[in-house]
Amino acid sequence: MLDLLIYLFENYISTKPKLNMNAITVELEEAGFNNKDISTAFDWFNHLEKLSKGPELTNKNSIRVLSHKEYEKISKEGFTFLTFLLNAKILNPTEFEVILDQIMILNQKYINIDEMRWIVMMTLWKSGKENSYLFVEDSLFHNCLLYTSPSPRD
Repeated sequence: MLDLLIYLFENYISTKPKLNMNAITVELEEAGFNNKDISTAFDWFNHLEKLSKGPELTNKNSIRVLSHKEYEKISKEGFTFLTFLLNAKILNPTEFEVILDQIMILNQKYINIDEMRWIVMMTLWKSGKENSYLFVEDSLFHNCLLYTSPSPRD
């Protein structure tokens, strides 16, 4: 599923201001993606857009503890990266929560560091934070882990 999201993001969503969903669906089906996955991917991006335009969290000093399901789904490196971005103020608390929400609705058992970078990058792009988006894009394509402090799993 994440492969389809990345494909959609790279080839359509981040590059074209106006999308023709019917034409994109036909192209994706011809590329070998099934209709149910395509529909789910569009729903995922629509959900991301809706959450990205929602109100910001007001209590910025709260501490976020992962649920058991989140803890099992997100890799240690992925959570460390996400926490680094929050602490560096690249992400705000609302974006942090949006990313966790988007991860949990993915029909995928586990999210590794590279997948986390893609999800963060798509979220930042949807939030209109191009400079931050470029920072995360650089970390994705140069495969660097920016923060190595112990995570909650250590």
